[in-house]
Amino acid sequence: MILRLIALAILIFFAYRLIRRAADRLLPQAPPDPKAPESQPIVPCKACGTFVPRDEAIIDDDGDQFCSEQCRDRLRQ
Repeated sequence: MILRLIALAILIFFAYRLIRRAADRLLPQAPPDPKAPESQPIVPCKACGTFVPRDEAIIDDDGDQFCSEQCRDRLRQ
């Protein structure tokens, strides 16, 4: 009795895999994701040490990089 249940479970498992594989081939595939955004280098804020993307950093005349105008102004004082 137990062997019949185990055999039935194995048979159901393989039938499921076979049907699933056939369905995957018949169904249209989703288009690939659009081009992923390229990663950017991150830089630390000179005042607080928070890391921000380089293109979002606020750069002062000396070339120092800050996460916000508040940090830039705080360091100037």
